[in-house]
Amino acid sequence: MRGLKLSQENLGLSSFLERITRTQVKDCFTEDDTIYVVVEPGQLGKVVGKGGSNIHRIQEELHKRVRVIEFREHLADFIKNIIYPLTVQEIVEESGSGSVIIRDSNKKTKSLLIGRDGKNLAVINRMVKRFFNTEVKVM
Repeated sequence: MRGLKLSQENLGLSSFLERITRTQVKDCFTEDDTIYVVVEPGQLGKVVGKGGSNIHRIQEELHKRVRVIEFREHLADFIKNIIYPLTVQEIVEESGSGSVIIRDSNKKTKSLLIGRDGKNLAVINRMVKRFFNTEVKVM
């Protein structure tokens, strides 16, 4: 895993999230109207708060949706956390090519993974590349 470079905006956002949730934010970034937050394993419940109180407070103050993802050292597990609540048949790491293939026979699942104009797949790739320098493909 390589070091992350955060913009000034993301540093401020990360500091704000850490202050409210009292956890350490591993990474965060904004994409359209959604804030994506990556936290250490075991910290997801603390970030969400009792009854979702922390998430609701953050969403009200920033006027954006918040999506929290729990980090995992193993790439396939991290991808499963990113795409949750969707489940897929298999996640295959291709050796040598530096890519990961998500396979599923259900067309609806594939379309949800890719999203309109490839937007969801771009977000998945952005998160995975920040920690693993790997490209994700859907088949």
